[in-house]
Amino acid sequence: MHWIAVLIIAAWMLTGGVLHLVVPEFFFRLVPEPLQKLAVVYLSGVAELAIGAGVLLPRMRAFAGLSFALLCAAYLPLHLWDFFRPDPIFAPPYAAGARCLIQLILIALGLSLWRRRKRPASA
Repeated sequence: MHWIAVLIIAAWMLTGGVLHLVVPEFFFRLVPEPLQKLAVVYLSGVAELAIGAGVLLPRMRAFAGLSFALLCAAYLPLHLWDFFRPDPIFAPPYAAGARCLIQLILIALGLSLWRRRKRPASA
């Protein structure tokens, strides 16, 4: 299960990060007003690339897993917002619900890597 989580997180973050940088306009609808859309999309893309690379490095894996879980938790309200928007991004409503469920699963994957971190021996 450990390596499956690593591969899923790496693929998800590296793919997402590249897409944020290559086609930022695609993500503009997800950025709430009055935030500067391009800056938010670029910053989140760079963060996703860093997490995707970090999860592949054993020494960074736990921190990258926690960062992934926190980023997915930060994205969750945007997906919940879709239920109330006049122009939902994920339509019909069950698509937004599925996306929220996926976010919860991704958060759990990230936390599973964080929980596997090596703890210092007790003195």
